[in-house]
Amino acid sequence: MKKLQSDKKLTKQIRIDSGLHTLLKIKAAESRMSIKTLLEGYLAELLAVEEIKL
Repeated sequence: MKKLQSDKKLTKQIRIDSGLHTLLKIKAAESRMSIKTLLEGYLAELLAVEEIKL
């Protein structure tokens, strides 16, 4: 049975696979930016609403 964790901090945290975390650290280092900045850019691009042209 997995133990649920509660986080009372103002920031939100997620758990990811350790292999993906390693790849993310490498990509962030190569891009010379923080993991947070890199992920925020990817999320903004992924979640962006495209303008519909009529």
